[in-house]
Amino acid sequence: MKKYFNEDLRAMSITAWSAAESELPAVFAKTVDTLVTALRRKNRVLVCGNGGSAADAEHFAGELVGRFGYDRASLPCISLCTPSATFTAIANDYGYDQVFKRQVQGLGSAGDVLIGISTSGNSPNIVEAFKAAKEMGITTVAMTGSRDSKLSQSADITLRAPSTQTPRIQEIHGLLVHSLCRSVEEEIFPVAGRAPALPSEKVLRHGQIVTLAAAIAGRQAVFTNGCFDILHPGHVYVLKEARKLGELLIVGLNSDSSVKRLKGETRPYHCFEDRAAVLAALACVDYVVGFDEDTPKQLIEALTPKILVKGGDYNHDTIVGADWVTGHGGEVRVVPLLPGHSTTGILKNNGK
Repeated sequence: MKKYFNEDLRAMSITAWSAAESELPAVFAKTVDTLVTALRRKNRVLVCGNGGSAADAEHFAGELVGRFGYDRASLPCISLCTPSATFTAIANDYGYDQVFKRQVQGLGSAGDVLIGISTSGNSPNIVEAFKAAKEMGITTVAMTGSRDSKLSQSADITLRAPSTQTPRIQEIHGLLVHSLCRSVEEEIFPVAGRAPALPSEKVLRHGQIVTLAAAIAGRQAVFTNGCFDILHPGHVYVLKEARKLGELLIVGLNSDSSVKRLKGETRPYHCFEDRAAVLAALACVDYVVGFDEDTPKQLIEALTPKILVKGGDYNHDTIVGADWVTGHGGEVRVVPLLPGHSTTGILKNNGK
């Protein structure tokens, strides 16, 4: 279920893709499994936080009790940040450190899930709530920043926003709240015919093309292609410009045998796996899909992207797949080349 989180990162155009390549997607999937299991057992989700995190907690509860993406049955989720009379009475009579603990003790049951949201991970009232939850058999999930903290040391699961800056942590927590709600909703109440989530990995096998095609249907998907045997600034410029045109960028990459047929027996200089890995490391590239033919015609027809892009040395008549894309309501764009950068020039200067 980490596919949902990775997809939402792409939708938000978050360029700090290290978040998606860290442990966070795997922990996210574990969190979704935990929430879905508890809710299917008719247990409840309790959520708490302070300040901006309190707003996130109320937001989380509102999305589950109400709805996130579409109509479905209500799910039991309680924000411990309200009601105000209960909250202030506990703070007045027992101290602010006890405001969440007393509610966990009164509202929680074994098998429930308690989510504590804290940018520092050291909020004393959430720490106390987690202690009570442990004693009651309630699973604890902490949403924190990247640093180790009291909550990360005691929680069953910790979702660490990959930042140490409070504003960035809060922004990623907001994304996590939406992505968790979406994941829970779609896992418990699947909709027939709904487009599948985008693949979580960036380099895709041939067998995943059908799934990718279904996932990008209705999206502003951009496609370009090449051998990318000697990746240079000109390539990167075209890829960046292509990515700006839509929601995601798919790069078709010639296989080693395809490159050899097109470029000669001495090529490629780098094998497909290495070329794909370098492309996938670029923040502007969302997917890399290999093809074994001399042209990407079959791949383009299988994916039917909304926008087909090539560099400035091409025109509509010479771009493979142009007629297919425009014939299906898409458009073809030519990105001007970056002056002074070309594979031919690099090879010439190196005497090859």
